[in-house]
Amino acid sequence: MNPNLAFLNPQHSEACHSSRRIRGAFRPGDAAIRMDLSIRADARRLFQVLTVPEYLEAWLCLPGHDGCSPAATRIHDDYLLEHSCGDAPAVLITGTYLVCRRRYVMFSWRVDGDLCVPESSVEIRLQGDFERTTLSLEHSGFVSSEAWLWHKALWNASMTRLMRLYDAPDSLDSASL
Repeated sequence: MNPNLAFLNPQHSEACHSSRRIRGAFRPGDAAIRMDLSIRADARRLFQVLTVPEYLEAWLCLPGHDGCSPAATRIHDDYLLEHSCGDAPAVLITGTYLVCRRRYVMFSWRVDGDLCVPESSVEIRLQGDFERTTLSLEHSGFVSSEAWLWHKALWNASMTRLMRLYDAPDSLDSASL
């Protein structure tokens, strides 16, 4: 991640030191979050939803942040996901796309703000064609069981929302006619 990005200011780093950090007796590498799901969309559309800021805002769900406003920004390979509650930023997720291809996306992931989780790694593979695509997600590099649990909740809620976006009926329900 480029430390000179305008959206990553020194106040954020200082705020992270004074906010709640997720820690615990945990051996890094012990656990990763792995998910495989079939989504009714082609790989091209899913790739866009996973990498275009406006689309990320539609499906990413942070645990305990119901009713908050998400905002996503991407500058070259760096990204920022900001979840604001009220007037103050609640959580910032930042990282860099290390690989960004239609069927394989790998990026770093760091959480700062009300919650601080050191950098970890996310890999997403898309397999399939035409009508359905299998999305395989692996998030690894957690430093605590609490961080793993928080991210497990995040990915479960987010993937559920993503699937709902594509599993909506394509046409009007005949019962409503």
